[in-house]
Amino acid sequence: MAATNFDVNYEDERFTQVEGDKQQALTELEQTYGGIVNQTDQFYQAQIDASKQWADTQSQLQQEQTDFTIEQIEQQKDQAQKDYNKEQSGAYVDWQKQSNQYGVEAERQASAGMDGTGFSESAQVSMYNTYQNRVAVARESYQKAVLNYNNAIKDAQLQNNSKLAEIAYQALQKELELSLQGFQYKNQLIIEQANKKQEIDNTY
Repeated sequence: MAATNFDVNYEDERFTQVEGDKQQALTELEQTYGGIVNQTDQFYQAQIDASKQWADTQSQLQQEQTDFTIEQIEQQKDQAQKDYNKEQSGAYVDWQKQSNQYGVEAERQASAGMDGTGFSESAQVSMYNTYQNRVAVARESYQKAVLNYNNAIKDAQLQNNSKLAEIAYQALQKELELSLQGFQYKNQLIIEQANKKQEIDNTY
């Protein structure tokens, strides 16, 4: 009986055909997964960009709200200044009317026979004290109002800083979350691609 020859001829065109098919399958696999990875990068980057845009918009809106609040407080402060000036001026005018030697009060005292008496001088001092008290009370009230308005402005600024920090933190958390999801999904794709390559190797 003749011995059978089992030597493999690697030059056989069938081997070349199988190797060509294997390379084509690997190329198609690379293109498919490469496209998916690119789309994944674009998808997650678009979401990260949207998160940044959201943060910018929220920050701008927050800043505008704070600026408006401060503007309103400044207007109230200006009004307090006007009210103070008005009260100070009114007190002065009233004092001038009362203490005028030719005014109504002087005539009243003269008709009562008190002109040039100690009572007249005492009335002048009393009127001046009343004027000074009105001015002092108005000044104190104004200073308290200014302090309150300044505190309100500082409070608005602190709240604004706190809110802006919160917006930045939320945006950062979202960006980190999206980056991690994108990273994990790409790793999953790379593992799948490696498994598919192994399957192709095993098949061919």
